[in-house]
Amino acid sequence: MSNNPNRTVPPDAVTEPLVKVVLVPVPQTRAFELFTDEISSWWPLPTHSVGRADAASVRIDGTVGGEIVETISDGSTTVWGTVTAWEPPDLVIFTWHPGGDPARATQVSVTFTQASDGTRVELTHTGWEALEHGIAMRENYDGGWEFVLGHYTAIAG
Repeated sequence: MSNNPNRTVPPDAVTEPLVKVVLVPVPQTRAFELFTDEISSWWPLPTHSVGRADAASVRIDGTVGGEIVETISDGSTTVWGTVTAWEPPDLVIFTWHPGGDPARATQVSVTFTQASDGTRVELTHTGWEALEHGIAMRENYDGGWEFVLGHYTAIAG
């Protein structure tokens, strides 16, 4: 992440997609189910959620139009995004705006490809131009997705 406050970027600059790839030692169907149906078992809610320490769970409604919803310990909820493609066990795509304005959402695509030693999971995060500070947000998510996917691979391993 750049710490140069003097760096200027044109407001209409289109940033590159952020791509993260991990290999998990489970079959493709299991990798998809773990990522989607069991997201609450591996997502690092205390550090990467709206509710932080008060976050109780997160779930993905597995259908096009379904929401990704975080539940707080007091029972309140916040929407992180909406599923735009649901093709088990190959692909899930969703908008991404944890606790934010859906009109300013980015998009996350996750593909699952069977490999000889497990499943290749590729996460592609795009749409940075929709955000006021898109380039800075992309830089923050670069490390954020590494951390989150590290939890996913640890549970899958």
